[in-house]
Amino acid sequence: MEVAEMANEVESVRQITSEIEGCISDAEGELLYRLAKAVPEGQAIVEVGRGKGKSTVWLAKGSEAGEKNKVYSIASHKVTPGHVRVDEENMHTELIANLTKARVQDTVVSLHETSEEAARRWKEKIGLLWINTSHEYEDVKKVILSWQRHLYPNAIVAVHGCNQPGPSQVVKECLGNLGYFTFEQSVDTTMVVTVDKCIHYWIIDSLEIGICKYCGRKRNFKRLSREATETGTTKRQAGKKMKINIVHFLFYGFTPNLQV
Repeated sequence: MEVAEMANEVESVRQITSEIEGCISDAEGELLYRLAKAVPEGQAIVEVGRGKGKSTVWLAKGSEAGEKNKVYSIASHKVTPGHVRVDEENMHTELIANLTKARVQDTVVSLHETSEEAARRWKEKIGLLWINTSHEYEDVKKVILSWQRHLYPNAIVAVHGCNQPGPSQVVKECLGNLGYFTFEQSVDTTMVVTVDKCIHYWIIDSLEIGICKYCGRKRNFKRLSREATETGTTKRQAGKKMKINIVHFLFYGFTPNLQV
């Protein structure tokens, strides 16, 4: 019965969103619905890059079917009255109209500031972060770096456009030596990762390869400090190697309990 009910719910949202212009597929919309529905009570859902509201409606409907968490929707550029281009103003008008037509206007909180500005003022913990901004590497990376400190330990991050080099590279880094995420699933061009729940205790060998004694995850600490500088995750000079390592341990949740 639950499977049938879910299918009916999804089909209902599919019909609603079929009239909204957007770049996500129905399969990706259903993914967002299921992810939003599973977010625990009291955890926020944040969308960066909303367009005319297609993905926003999928998220909001999923949340309403679940724990009724608020969906905070942020444009990938700043939209404020009196300081917008005509096409941006029209898009925002269409967004509000689409949310109202879908009857999710009370679930969605539309923020009129950039992603970076919103992240700086943010107070709540996030259970689901949906990134649907431009497909440029720097833009996607900036969203991850701005919001990751607000993620719950069990939070999910979904990134759209991973068939493009920019988002694909960001996800690869999130799962690699500099990342603290683990892979969950992928649907069409969207990849889903989750925050690495392990509090790592690294045992490092003479080649500077670390293995966590709890989860078995490996880290190449020799590459780690070099890549930290190359990808811009730290502004410290490469010569200050020890300080870079310490910053990296703290920033990515590494424990200082290291054994060589």
